[in-house]
Order: sequence, then C-alpha cells, then structure tokens
Amino acid sequence: MREARFMNLTRLAVLGLLAERGPRHGHQLRRDTEVAEAERWGGVGAGSVHRELRQLEAEELIEALRREKVGRWPERTVYGITSEGRRELSVLRRQAVADVDGPPDPLSVALVFAGVDAPSELAALLVRRKEALLAKAAQLAQERARGEAEGYLLASVSPLQAASFRRAEARVAAELAWHEDCEQLLGLTTNRPRPKSADATPEETAQD
Repeated sequence: MREARFMNLTRLAVLGLLAERGPRHGHQLRRDTEVAEAERWGGVGAGSVHRELRQLEAEELIEALRREKVGRWPERTVYGITSEGRRELSVLRRQAVADVDGPPDPLSVALVFAGVDAPSELAALLVRRKEALLAKAAQLAQERARGEAEGYLLASVSPLQAASFRRAEARVAAELAWHEDCEQLLGLTTNRPRPKSADATPEETAQD
C-alpha cells in the first residue's frame, strides 16, 4: 500500500492519455495536463511531461511512431503506447486506486507534535484554515456549476471526470466537518456561515 503513495503520477497520466486519446506528441500531452490543471489537484507538472516521455521510451513503454511538422512549429515526435506500456498502466492504475492512506499529512503532524505552548497559536491557525476551506468550497461549487452548464462535468457526458470533481468537493466538505468537531474539542466557537452549495434551493438560501 505504501508504494502507491510515492508512485509516479506523471507516468500514469502520460500513459493514460496515450491509451485513451491515441498517438500524441509531447506538446499535446503537456497541453492536456495544463488544460486539466492536473498539477493543482494531481501533482502532475506539465514541465515534467517531456522528461517522462524520454524515460518511458527508454523503458519501451512507449514508442516513437513518426515525426510531424505543422506550420512554422518545429518537427515533433509523435508517440504511441506499447503493449508493455498498457500493462504498466494497468499496474499503476491498480496502485493508485488501492491507495487509501494518501500522502503524508502535515496537519496531523502539526497537531500531534504541537508542543505544550501551542494551543492558542494553533487555534488561530485553524480558524484561518477553515476560512480557506470555506472559500475553496465556494470556488468548487462555482466551477461545478460552470462545468455542468458547459457540459464537461455532466455525468452523462464524462462520468469519470464528474466523479473526480465530486470527490474533490466531498473531501473539502469532510475537512469542514472535521473543523466543526475540532472547534468543540478546543473550545472554539465560530459562527461563520457555511458556503452555499451549488444545489441549494432558494428557500434554503433565504433561511440562511
């Protein structure tokens, strides 16, 4: 289980894109990750795509299919995934989905090893963290509303992308629920309103 925590997610993304979308050159793959903002939520840096391509080719998980030139752009190598690359993608996918521990948790380390003189400082820091999460929840609700309006976050159009986005919302909601419990444990009281959900009815909004 621990190996999934430190797995190469750029490798997973590149192999997955080639398997799903067919042969592509490095610039296309980089743009795919940039458009998906994969660095923000998945740690897949667009700048590491070309380096990963070289490594994947050296391991014969992808292969150069042809050289392609469009307009004034320089020639680019178009890559395709090999049968061995598909097996590697299957292994990486299993590892990623099986990981229930997640990455190292800085907040838990800060709480467990806070030090005896830290409660008041931690309380203030937690208030600011909750405010940031409230802002994040509101942002996600707006992004989902826009994505559903434009069609790319509709479950009927892209169920896996919609599921991934809903997971991001659920994680923020869970963190906010934890903050409510933590405030009680630490004796804090905050009366800040929760963000309005994109699914809130006019009656619920009026009651708030």
